[in-house]
Amino acid sequence: MDDNWDFLLSEFRKFGGIADNVCQKDGEYGRGIFPVNPILRSRIFTPSKLMIKKNDIYIEDNKLRIKKDKEYNQEVRHFFNFYQDNFSWGSGGKEKTELFEKGLNLFNSNLKELIKKYALVDLEKRHKGIWDNVIKTQFLNARAIKIGKTYFIAPVWDLVNHKVRSLPFILNKEGISTPNHPASNTEIRHSYGNISPLNRFFSYGFFSEESIVFSFPFSIYIEDLGIHILCKGMSLNNDSIQIERSGNKIILEGLPIADVNHTRLPYDYFDEVLKKIGNSNIPKDIILKIFQYNISIRKKIIYESHLTDNEVSMILTKLIDYEVSLISSHN
Repeated sequence: MDDNWDFLLSEFRKFGGIADNVCQKDGEYGRGIFPVNPILRSRIFTPSKLMIKKNDIYIEDNKLRIKKDKEYNQEVRHFFNFYQDNFSWGSGGKEKTELFEKGLNLFNSNLKELIKKYALVDLEKRHKGIWDNVIKTQFLNARAIKIGKTYFIAPVWDLVNHKVRSLPFILNKEGISTPNHPASNTEIRHSYGNISPLNRFFSYGFFSEESIVFSFPFSIYIEDLGIHILCKGMSLNNDSIQIERSGNKIILEGLPIADVNHTRLPYDYFDEVLKKIGNSNIPKDIILKIFQYNISIRKKIIYESHLTDNEVSMILTKLIDYEVSLISSHN
């Protein structure tokens, strides 16, 4: 493995890649990237010329390869093949992804239906088609970085694990880099972005104590005012409040219902929604009913998850418990 790692980094640097003071080994969060010398800074930079469009990758003889009709030179193809075979897909990545997806596939029908209705993840649709392609899709989705409207795989950089409270990666037209961390003797990690624990689970296959939770879809009818408030249950990537109005219906894209870093956010956000609606007569305790509703649905998921009783359902139970605790702290 050390020889392969040294060869990988040697080839990586020929393309303009930077891999300063780094090695790959197993740690608390699985296989990750660690400093070789704790008193020196560590950095990984993957140049744009090595970043492969996700849709240009296919499976050939159970290996990830770049489609033959795509315009990549032979040197890039050889590098990508060696990297995937020895450090990513072919070095436990495929097996780990498949174990997770098989665990999801074993969920009982009630749990799958709850997940489809409230978490907006259709597991039947996700697992439809040739199984190897299902695994490939989920493997690449968990590692891809979006630039504009296109998703790319960034070799070597994508070996770095996620940490909630950490610096984000650095992206520019030259390529993608790990943050400018100070020297450390601990695993090098960065933030993959700000999403809920449930979304992190279905997108990446693990549980982490993310800082924010979003509401499940809901519909509340305020009889005295003849108003329907509906929430689509989407995650929000920024602070902008998106509201649609259709007759007596007020439709929200999403609604934050817990935030570790900003405990007032759910209340303040909902207050802003009410201001935009322009109706001061809407009861202020509706937000509390939304909290209670979300907790009750999550408890149903926990119940069904216990009935499934496999390793993946145990992770789901743990993260839903965590989400309930965050929502309850605001309730």
